Amino acid sequence: MNRAERILKYEVKVKKRILINAAHSEEKRVAIVDGDILVDFYVETAGKEHLKGNIYKAKVVRVEPGLQAAFVDFGQKKHGFLQLREIKPEFYQHQVEGNKKPRMQDVISKGHELVVQVEKDERDNKGASLTTYLSIPGRYIVMMPGQEKVGVSRKIEDREDRGRLKEIFNSLKLPKKMGFILRTAGSDKTEEDLDNDLKYLTKLWAKIQAESKKVHAPALIYKEQDFAVKTVRDYLTSDVDEVLIDDPEAFKNTKEFLRKTVPWRKINISLYKDKKPIFACHNIEAQIAKIHERFVYLPSRGYIVIDKTEALTAIDVNSGRSRKEEHIEATALKTNLEAADEIARQLRFRDLGGLVVIDFIDMESSKNRREVEQRLKDAMSPDKAHFETTPISKFGIVEMTRERMRPAYQESSHHKCELCGGTGVVKSDEMAAVAALREIHVQATQEGVRSITCRLPVESMNYMINAWRADIAATEKEFGITITLLADPKLLTGQYKLDADRPDATKQHVRTEQKHDQQKQVHPKQMSQKHAKTAEPAHGEEPAEQAGLPIEAVSAEPQEQKRRRKRRPRRGKKRPAGGETSSSEPAAPASDDTVNDPIQEGV
Repeated sequence: MNRAERILKYEVKVKKRILINAAHSEEKRVAIVDGDILVDFYVETAGKEHLKGNIYKAKVVRVEPGLQAAFVDFGQKKHGFLQLREIKPEFYQHQVEGNKKPRMQDVISKGHELVVQVEKDERDNKGASLTTYLSIPGRYIVMMPGQEKVGVSRKIEDREDRGRLKEIFNSLKLPKKMGFILRTAGSDKTEEDLDNDLKYLTKLWAKIQAESKKVHAPALIYKEQDFAVKTVRDYLTSDVDEVLIDDPEAFKNTKEFLRKTVPWRKINISLYKDKKPIFACHNIEAQIAKIHERFVYLPSRGYIVIDKTEALTAIDVNSGRSRKEEHIEATALKTNLEAADEIARQLRFRDLGGLVVIDFIDMESSKNRREVEQRLKDAMSPDKAHFETTPISKFGIVEMTRERMRPAYQESSHHKCELCGGTGVVKSDEMAAVAALREIHVQATQEGVRSITCRLPVESMNYMINAWRADIAATEKEFGITITLLADPKLLTGQYKLDADRPDATKQHVRTEQKHDQQKQVHPKQMSQKHAKTAEPAHGEEPAEQAGLPIEAVSAEPQEQKRRRKRRPRRGKKRPAGGETSSSEPAAPASDDTVNDPIQEGV
């Protein structure tokens, strides 16, 4: 059995349809079905604009030598990311001499204007990825201005077909300094079909060039086709029997596009007018609802588990309740073959890109392992995304990389759970109460805490009161504080709030200043230096440290007053011998700590 026969074996020979649900502008959906089986599915939401394929005139705002890249303003909130390898040499401001390796800081500078295309939509905190190597897709051909190469899609693997298509390309009048790639949809087309598509792309490129000369950066030059039009352009192949669209405007735009590109071809495209929703009519809503599920069950009662992490997607294959085979090797083989088909479908539905690791059930036979590997490749062959796989390792692991075609459905229609933070698990009622109790003990040991208020969900509060009532009472008695427990129905499971009442730092400062003022009233000697000219210091006065004033009162005085007070004896004022003190104030005992004070040295 050759490769083509194996692929056909897994394709369902029933009526194939493209269903476009564009009635609601907030969420537009496309489903490709074979009979009632969902083959491919993707979504565009109004809240997240899709920029991939758009062409802009952009301006460089920052060059990053450490990244060998530049950030450019192309009219969006986030700046685009342009790497050095994505810049054509013709856009260099300064040409590189000889065989010297170009550097971003040498060839591009701030303020330079470029014509760029969005290669990847912005994702998470990352801006869109841009390139100056433009590509304009048509029905059967992709035009690449400035790239003088002609190729055939990698999906067309038959050598005879590739040779025939290259001969057709060579017979066409191709524009100079243009590159072309023949798409999979054009594998069975005639020279006339390809020539008409080429004329359409040539006119479109002329409009883009004219628009780029008129506008100033940042500006949009070319916008990717409408949702329905793009679907028909990319997915309408010869094996599609019918296209149904439930939105009149989308239907009109699609008909107009087909009239320009393939006016000679009869395509069964219809406007869906039934009252029953288009997806419900074809019984695929239930299949779409399962796209987000972690467990996917197989016909043999086995199942696969899909877990997405930051770095990769892990898929685990389990036999589950599959017991019909004669021995364990046969059970593992059957489950793995079913899993290979289902994994290929799930990767398309969810548009999982990047690194994918698949853990198949261990098989001892090398022949069985090769069969599962081939089954996975055949099941992945209809996928438009580029992918690469490795052989099954001795641990039963297959590593795969897959190109991300668009934002995943789950990312565009869902947001992270505020309760669990995306982990999928939360603390139990008992553990939430214990965590709150630990925090109460920590706060109670802090200095100055007078009372603590703890809020918990009702279930957690009931557990705390019933299990830790005596412990809470002992804490109150030990630290002399008040602990208030409140049940808050607004809090979610695993959450709690703790408020500790402690003196404010500003209040402490105010109390210190007030204490200092009181000390000044008790000790007239510590009056403000503003009255120093009229109130001369009496003989035998001692520093504030020796006068018995509190340290905090002294430290609260302004530093300038301290300096003036210490400089005063140097103006020629002499102290009488014998250490006499003023009659209005008794002398304080001398302190050893003030021997080196400037005033004492003058005695």
